[in-house]
Amino acid sequence: MLTNYDAKGVAEVMGIAFLPGSKSGSSPSATSVGTGKGASNSPSDAPGGDFVIHVADTRVLVVEARKNNTFARFSRNRDRRHSDFNGNVLSSPSPVLIEKAVERGLPRQALRHVAEWLTGGDKVKASWLEWRVVPKTTLERRETQLSPQESERTERIARLFVHARRALGTEPEAREFMTTPHPQLDGRSPVEAAKTDLGARRAEQILNALEYGLAL
Repeated sequence: MLTNYDAKGVAEVMGIAFLPGSKSGSSPSATSVGTGKGASNSPSDAPGGDFVIHVADTRVLVVEARKNNTFARFSRNRDRRHSDFNGNVLSSPSPVLIEKAVERGLPRQALRHVAEWLTGGDKVKASWLEWRVVPKTTLERRETQLSPQESERTERIARLFVHARRALGTEPEAREFMTTPHPQLDGRSPVEAAKTDLGARRAEQILNALEYGLAL
């Protein structure tokens, strides 16, 4: 999967960007950042769901980005503890950065971004699709951040959509594939199948067959 993993496309669909910072341990806030599997904010997380991950010996700030590939402008004034992050430079998305962000728990808005890509910006349909991924009552408790498990589902759906867009050629065809029940998925749509890793892999097999002319 990683050989064809479009990290840039997945990050774009999830609406996240990565700002490089200082080396780990070079500032007081670095030691207080965790990469564990809790969904609560750590002391050095920024307002609005932004948070810090560690990649090798470098700290990286995960921030919300817009659909047009520009990130929601990061303001150093809103949290002095993040003054060592470069607000003008984005790190190129990579599988490692996305994996670390998923482990930490994606911003709650990442699921909204994915849902709007899959529904062409229809906010009503986007809400309905979000609730198919995370139940409404649970999602209402997620003020700024998804749990790692919910983040995994969000990433799988984003990854499948990017794969479908590449395999089928257009976004409308990718949206139709993602939301339409498929006989090879026991009558489920790829969005529903992606609730589990095995279901997502089965959907990927269908897309590989379409992309490379393979038999199912």
